[in-house]
Amino acid sequence: MIFVYAISKISGIIHHPHHGVIEPWTFFNFVLASLVVLQEWLYMTNYLNRFGTFNFREIMTMCVNMTTAIYLSNSFLADSSQAYYPFTISMLIMALTVAFSYHCQAMKKGFGEKEAVNERNILLIVSSLLIISLFVNFYIGTILLIIANFSGVFLPVIYKIEFDNNVAKFGHLKERFELLTILFFGEMIVGIAKYFDIKHFTIYPFIALIAIFSLFGTYTILINKMINHHLVTRGLVLMYSHFFLLISLGIIISSWNLVGQEPNKTFLALFYIFGYTGFYLMLFANGIIWTKKNV
Repeated sequence: MIFVYAISKISGIIHHPHHGVIEPWTFFNFVLASLVVLQEWLYMTNYLNRFGTFNFREIMTMCVNMTTAIYLSNSFLADSSQAYYPFTISMLIMALTVAFSYHCQAMKKGFGEKEAVNERNILLIVSSLLIISLFVNFYIGTILLIIANFSGVFLPVIYKIEFDNNVAKFGHLKERFELLTILFFGEMIVGIAKYFDIKHFTIYPFIALIAIFSLFGTYTILINKMINHHLVTRGLVLMYSHFFLLISLGIIISSWNLVGQEPNKTFLALFYIFGYTGFYLMLFANGIIWTKKNV
């Protein structure tokens, strides 16, 4: 439920056009906020997927992580200078809590030790950048925040080890991404619900609903029905395609919310097409999983 709240906050970043369009910096903030939430969710999900036993330490770590996620979410719509320290500290605490979990696993010197060390080291790199950003001026700190964010997302691909695919439970991982995607679709339904005006009946809300059903139907068929739950794979394609698939859904959500706010019609059409194109490209990128195992 906390991630439902976070998703609603992310969507709010690009709900209000300026002179009929979403400004580039506002859109970049939306992408950045999306990547922050998705990567924090992914690191915790990956840990639970590979090593989780839901013991007392893990439960307490998740409680701290989720509490911090609320502060992180509330910083998205605040003024940049006011949100800087709450955002940075929240992101730092979330990174360190998951790094601690991986460290505890690595110290067991057993199953998945290399994988745990790898994830811990990546999170410590991200945490180091965040700590430095707290002691420099706002502009340099902002650059370090951006670097830290993108490092957290892409270092798992760049910082390679000989990964044991048996560590990951692909079926569970796929189910977690499906659940997260359903949350985004739920936010989309909430966004268009206001157009079902009981005093002024129009066909447009039904067109929007049919469009959402088509998106969800295609997703369900290609991801839930066509991908083998029992693949032995790290799941990188599934992870990264969903990062950008969910950002695309966020763009579609915002496109529907812009209707009625007098947006630039050309911009709105292109924005909507951009979201749809990204969604389907990322959806069909998962076709790699149908033919290959070590991805």
